[in-house]
Amino acid sequence: MTEADLIAACIAFEEEHGVNELLVLLNDTLLARAQAAGMNIEYIDAEDEELVFHTVQ
Repeated sequence: MTEADLIAACIAFEEEHGVNELLVLLNDTLLARAQAAGMNIEYIDAEDEELVFHTVQ
């Protein structure tokens, strides 16, 4: 898949499902790839009442 193919697929997905679902899909994909590479990922959950860093391993 070329970069142009990926961009076209993202645009098509966004048109069918909306930008929020596209962002969720891209975020989940990045997290999965980082985990597969053995990276630790820290993030802030918007549902927390105060700023708390969560770690995904």
